[in-house]
Amino acid sequence: MSSIGFLGPKGSFSEEALQLFMSQQEDWKENRPDPIPFSTIPKLLSACDRHEIDYGFVPLENSTEGQVGATMDTLGQTENIYIFKEFIHPIEQCLLTPKPLELSQIERVYSHEQALGQCRDFLETHLPQAEQIVSLSTAQAAQKVSSTQENWAAIGTHRAAELYSLHCQEERIQDAMLNATRFIFVTHSLAEMSPEMSAEDKTSLLIIAPNVAGSLSQILLEFATRNINMSRIESRPSKKKLGEYVFFIDIDGYVFSPIIQEALWSLREKNVSTKLLGSYPKALPPALTSPCS
Repeated sequence: MSSIGFLGPKGSFSEEALQLFMSQQEDWKENRPDPIPFSTIPKLLSACDRHEIDYGFVPLENSTEGQVGATMDTLGQTENIYIFKEFIHPIEQCLLTPKPLELSQIERVYSHEQALGQCRDFLETHLPQAEQIVSLSTAQAAQKVSSTQENWAAIGTHRAAELYSLHCQEERIQDAMLNATRFIFVTHSLAEMSPEMSAEDKTSLLIIAPNVAGSLSQILLEFATRNINMSRIESRPSKKKLGEYVFFIDIDGYVFSPIIQEALWSLREKNVSTKLLGSYPKALPPALTSPCS
């Protein structure tokens, strides 16, 4: 049986999204990969890079809080993993407590940094007295709160409330009701990428531009002059030198289409380093789901 890693423990949004995706895939219903929880995203992606697991499933960006830095940084550092699929999952945050409480009684709130950021307005308005403490995942936060009778709370999934016997104090506390996270599937084989060219595909690249004036505009021009749509660009520190950055870029189209190959070849001639992160079908945005209840 194949295996797939996710950010755990059980009850995380990663597990919730993974279970939903696998239930929708006809080809995975009989040959479902065995889900394996990891405590951090770098550990998960490194395990996939070393062939210790067959696939990885990680969050890449959130519609409210933006990029997931740990995912992007580790993708940039690993050598042999590629994105072959994406999945967009609606995120509805719940405030979980070990027992029913008045909001004014809550002294601490635990959660992943992304979840805390997605609920910033709620926390500032309704829990200004509560200390916010970052956890490795929303599920780990729920686990911690479930082991105490202190006036603590966690932000996480309704499934986590069920798994860890917590009270769902408040539902849908995220600041944006159309809150969604883009998850990606990665593997260590290029064979998983679609062999067919399609305008509905997306290609993700890591680009290291020369640290000279105008280098980024020259990169963007190579895509623009060929009418290649760029749907996303994010910068991250190179981790080698202060002020030096790498760029994560998503463009429309299949990487081995002639027009994209032409653009990449032109970049190489200009000494621009490019790394293929993956080429895969675009995911459909989700409909707003019902509140957790």
